[in-house]
Amino acid sequence: MLAMAALLLTGCANHGAALIHTEPSGAEVVNLEDDTVLGVTPVKVWWREGTEKRKFVNIRVQKDGYRDKTSSFWVTLRHSTKEGALAEPQYVEIKMDKSE
Repeated sequence: MLAMAALLLTGCANHGAALIHTEPSGAEVVNLEDDTVLGVTPVKVWWREGTEKRKFVNIRVQKDGYRDKTSSFWVTLRHSTKEGALAEPQYVEIKMDKSE
């Protein structure tokens, strides 16, 4: 019981990150969970979850002159700190098609 209380007080959480790259670069990345803009590629994105070991992520990438593209992937939450996660992000590459 004391160990559980200690974990709660220290804010024990799992962290993970992804380096999202598109071909071509310069695409806006939107989190489909809440429609927030995560950045413009290449972009490093970080997640934090309490006790989860993985997080399922749905994104859309969009760029003028190219078709919007959605992508889904699992992020492994294997780091104990944000800094650790950002230092070793998972690589996600998305190829975009020109619009006609």
